[in-house]
Amino acid sequence: MMLLEKKRKMAYCFTTALLVMLLSGSLAFGGSDEYTGKFEPQLASNPDDLEQIVFKPVPNTSSLKFARPIEAEATVTAGRLYQATSDKFAVLALLVEPRGEDPYLYADVNTNNIMDEDERFAFKETDDPYILLTTVNEPLKEGPLKTFPVLVQYFKGVESDEMKPGERMILSSKAAFAVGTVDIQGKKTLVQYDYNPRSRKVNPTKGKLGVDSNGDGVIDLDPFSPEIADAEDEEVVFRAGNTYVSTKKADVEKNLIVMRSHPASDYKRIELSIGATMPDFEFTDFSGKKRRLVEFRGKYLLVDFWGMWCGPCRRELPYLKAAYSRFQPRGFEILGMNTDDPPIQPQVKSILEKNGMTWTQARRESIIQVIRNLRIHTFPTTLLIDKDGKVVSLNNVRQGQPDLRGRDLLKSLDELLPR
Repeated sequence: MMLLEKKRKMAYCFTTALLVMLLSGSLAFGGSDEYTGKFEPQLASNPDDLEQIVFKPVPNTSSLKFARPIEAEATVTAGRLYQATSDKFAVLALLVEPRGEDPYLYADVNTNNIMDEDERFAFKETDDPYILLTTVNEPLKEGPLKTFPVLVQYFKGVESDEMKPGERMILSSKAAFAVGTVDIQGKKTLVQYDYNPRSRKVNPTKGKLGVDSNGDGVIDLDPFSPEIADAEDEEVVFRAGNTYVSTKKADVEKNLIVMRSHPASDYKRIELSIGATMPDFEFTDFSGKKRRLVEFRGKYLLVDFWGMWCGPCRRELPYLKAAYSRFQPRGFEILGMNTDDPPIQPQVKSILEKNGMTWTQARRESIIQVIRNLRIHTFPTTLLIDKDGKVVSLNNVRQGQPDLRGRDLLKSLDELLPR
């Protein structure tokens, strides 16, 4: 009887402890905790996904209707902004520049062919005197989120070779994030997911998503930021402080976000920062030889993620050629991280050799894991490391890092490299 009573007391104690752990949230089935949160009522535009639009002159506005007449001597140009519900550039917009006054934008967001008073948007100044910003909120007729924000940038006085006299350069966003906060270990953490205005859903396993890893209240969209990723049918693991999490569920209709914890070993992200050492990795060059990043120690190395399929990447090649020719004697090298598929790599190699671009190129199939662990999702993406293998620039010019694009690359290298 005494033995039976002892077993009963042990069972009671275990049950009580189990109940306490469940109520406190410290026990997680399947080896992971879960954290919940909610979405904000407004979407946030994606400033890294902008489309270039050329607004053309409108010599006569008499065929258009306005709630408030346009100034008599104003310069007016017109174009089409992105329309979220149709996934087309279908919203008629007018850039109005009154003489001696600030420019503004009309956008027919309700598509009634009348520029109403609430369809007039004032521009805001930025740190760059040539860039003005405004946000056009387009109505969403269905779903819990009522408007879709379209970020508009006006590049004042900027022209390109393709533009004709009187035309204006406009950039328009075409993607937006559903933003929310999740309570992770007692701390409100900002999260965001690509929002599809047609399905009225987010998919945390596909598209851009982010988590505020350092708790500063902002999700950094820089290409090398550990706070953003492009998911490709996968559950991406982020770091939130000292906790590693992924999104288990994100339901805008039910206003519910569920994240789950992971062991540190599930976090494969390579986090790069200025002054940190670039981790060594193996790759195969275009001749089939296995190489390592550490072989370039003792020289400044530009690591360039690119592909012949990528127009902006091809436009950078002449500047890379000039940099290689001018600065190789000063201890400079380039490692091209080529993303072209194997069948066309011989063509890529031939084109580069014919044009005197003979620096080392890593084959795509040998660097897939590196690209994945760095979460490279835009091309070209470039970084510069010094002779000790430490990161000098991640090309984040907004944070004062050396510019690694176009002519500015040559200027940056001339200032950095020993003479």
